[in-house]
Amino acid sequence: MMKFKMLTLFFLMIGISACGSDIPTDIEEIEEPIPFVSDVSSDSQSLPMAFEEYLQGKMEEDHIPGMAVALVDKDGIIYAQGFGLRNVERNLPVTQDTLFHIGSTQKSMTAMLIATLVDDGYFEWDTPVIKIMPDFELSAPEATQQVTFRHLLSMRAGISEDAEDEIDPDGSFEDLLDATAESEILDLPGKVFEYSNLSASLAGYLGALAVDEDTEDLHAAYAKLLKERILTPIGMSTATIYLSEAQNSENFAYSYALSSDNEPVLTETYDVEGDILAPSGSLKASATEMGLYIQTQLNRGLAPNGMRVVSEQNLTETWKPYLEDYAMGWESKTHQGITLIVHEGAYDDFMSVIGFMPDENLGFVILINSEETGAITEEAPLILAELLSE
Repeated sequence: MMKFKMLTLFFLMIGISACGSDIPTDIEEIEEPIPFVSDVSSDSQSLPMAFEEYLQGKMEEDHIPGMAVALVDKDGIIYAQGFGLRNVERNLPVTQDTLFHIGSTQKSMTAMLIATLVDDGYFEWDTPVIKIMPDFELSAPEATQQVTFRHLLSMRAGISEDAEDEIDPDGSFEDLLDATAESEILDLPGKVFEYSNLSASLAGYLGALAVDEDTEDLHAAYAKLLKERILTPIGMSTATIYLSEAQNSENFAYSYALSSDNEPVLTETYDVEGDILAPSGSLKASATEMGLYIQTQLNRGLAPNGMRVVSEQNLTETWKPYLEDYAMGWESKTHQGITLIVHEGAYDDFMSVIGFMPDENLGFVILINSEETGAITEEAPLILAELLSE
């Protein structure tokens, strides 16, 4: 019962952030009345009602076309719901099973995939990648000899974020290698943090290469491994990195910007069928399915059906922070004494945030089909931690 009370307060407090420019760092500092409180009883069934009321107000204020949300604990999904429209032109509603582009929140899945390969002995976290691919090259020979999977996934490989600027989404793995080799290294691996879609993508493809060194299509090989080792065991049956499969599902969200009079305007997609940066953020998935993924994280590698997807040792290795609080596909933070493992995503005007608090047995998924979202993806995890610490 206490958990539901806290969650209800969490959503109510986010609503306050939509009405003011600052989020209070201490709940006791709030002077304005909390919206919806008079309508919330101590009954756990009040959570969905308060949650829906908040979301409808937030969506109206920020003119958000559609949103899907899930809350989970170790035992399963506590709450999942869709709001608004996945397709404004056809007036089609969002449901908890609507596919959204989840963007960079996929990076933790690539890290989980690599963890399964470490489990199976293909390599270690600190194996130099040149042992997997002898032709791999960074612009500095010393860095080439040192860089590992851990460096790539924790954004400490020394690869500049700008290195991916000239990469065509329709390009090849060789294009990624060329961009990596030609980009000036920032520092030796482990010395500097630089967020990079290229780094995460290299990790995913090099993992696929370790499994099958003779593969001629690393994009397809990565997609196959992700499905076999992560998506299928967890129960994410409709999740896919392929745009055509997502659009053929008939429950796919389109992304929107806002016009000058705050009307949703359909935006052009930059997604392509074989996006060469796919391991860093090309997945399309629903709130329900992402909830199952977060449940697997909370259960330290056990899927909802009880199957062991990845060892606890190597999964929790992906949670450990390095420079700039970045782990491997996650940001690891401590707020109000509570550990939060979170990541945001953005792609084609889609926004998302997923996360969990391992010590509090609570996780969440928020998927939105517009970038006009205020600061909810950044603020929500911190507000939740503040409420849980009271």
